[in-house]
Amino acid sequence: MIKNLQRRFIAITTLAITAVMLVLLLMLNLYNYGATYTEAYRLLRFIAENGGELGNSSVRISEDHAPRASDNDDRSDDDPDESPSESITVNITRISDLISHVVSSANPLVITGENPYIIRYYSVLLDRDGNVLNVNLAHVASVDEDSAIAHARELISHHIRHGHFKVEDRIYTYYARKNPDKTRIVVVMDSTNDVKNARDVIRRSFILGVICLLIFVVIVSFLSKKAISPVIRNLENQKAFITNAGHELKTPLAVIKADTEVIEMSTGATEWTKSISNQVDRLTVLTGNLITLAKMGELKKEDLSDVDFTECVKTAINNYGIIITNQGKRLENDIADNVMVRGTKDGLTEVVNILLDNAQKYCDDNGTIKVELAKTRKLSGAKLTVSNDYAAGAGVDYTRFFDRFYRGDTSHSDKHSGYGIGLSMAEGFVEEFGGKIAADYHAGRIIFTVIF
Repeated sequence: MIKNLQRRFIAITTLAITAVMLVLLLMLNLYNYGATYTEAYRLLRFIAENGGELGNSSVRISEDHAPRASDNDDRSDDDPDESPSESITVNITRISDLISHVVSSANPLVITGENPYIIRYYSVLLDRDGNVLNVNLAHVASVDEDSAIAHARELISHHIRHGHFKVEDRIYTYYARKNPDKTRIVVVMDSTNDVKNARDVIRRSFILGVICLLIFVVIVSFLSKKAISPVIRNLENQKAFITNAGHELKTPLAVIKADTEVIEMSTGATEWTKSISNQVDRLTVLTGNLITLAKMGELKKEDLSDVDFTECVKTAINNYGIIITNQGKRLENDIADNVMVRGTKDGLTEVVNILLDNAQKYCDDNGTIKVELAKTRKLSGAKLTVSNDYAAGAGVDYTRFFDRFYRGDTSHSDKHSGYGIGLSMAEGFVEEFGGKIAADYHAGRIIFTVIF
């Protein structure tokens, strides 16, 4: 139980820090990616407003020159609406602009005399009818005049003020502007290196995030036991109390049992002495079960061995076969041979005993109990299924069946005798042996499945 608690603590804390890191990395990279394009748009707007030339003088541009999200909607009256795909591009651009707007306001664009020799761009000036008035290719070598004109006309036809497009392995950003004299200028800049750098930042940040997460998991794994030490201490105190109390109860119960037998030998058995004996037997069984529960989790790996699970299941069936038959119920079985499971013989047999005992208690009159054991694809794996007819089982919360002292009969009447700890014991054994147990209800039958 302590190991499971430790694993859950590590899993929950790791999940929490993973969520925080993902959100943080996502926000930072969205901002960085958006800022990359927005910086390019601000520069392109400046070039467009200066007739397609960057100039050689040093200029400090305020945030007023930054393209706004509303720029995407600045169209001429005769511009038709854009297509759905273009609308998606507009929305992405708006998000990028919105993310980087705060920093753009605080960090004006600075243009120095070196920019014209570093930035690769070209511009095309068109009249309102689409005729070419001027093509400036002085600052780019990889684009010819025909390609520049074709790109400009296509971009203007989209009726979107700014965006980006890809040609082969190159990425370009553009800005289209309508001048007061009704001419249009399109400025296109090669942003391949800037986008590549932004993508490299994304990739490296996520790699760094994974490394940090692994380091965090290692640290949490070392400190987890210390973090849950108060819970561990309480569990150990609880186990010690139950074990000590159970052993202390054994002596008075044995004395009461012996005294009752002496009275029966002296005066004869009565309904009162029989009742006392029955209740002492019940308390003795309950005390033994509580001690067993308290000791769950104390088995060590060296205490386990390969056990013939087939033999354990057949032994349990022989023990309960007569009881089930005498109740007018049918017991069917389909048991595979030589099914081996790593555990203890007593523990595995007790698991089957508990499931059969539960099945015969809750099986409908004249109903059928079925036990199936099969090998699984997993090496040395096994699947045990114990099911029984139970018409009244619909709507029951079967996830609670393994809670200690939980009983399906909430009135705790004597119709179904028991203490509500048998299935909890079965779950404890199964988990100690590295398996899983589950309860379900289907087609009028309760189905318990154990997988090793």
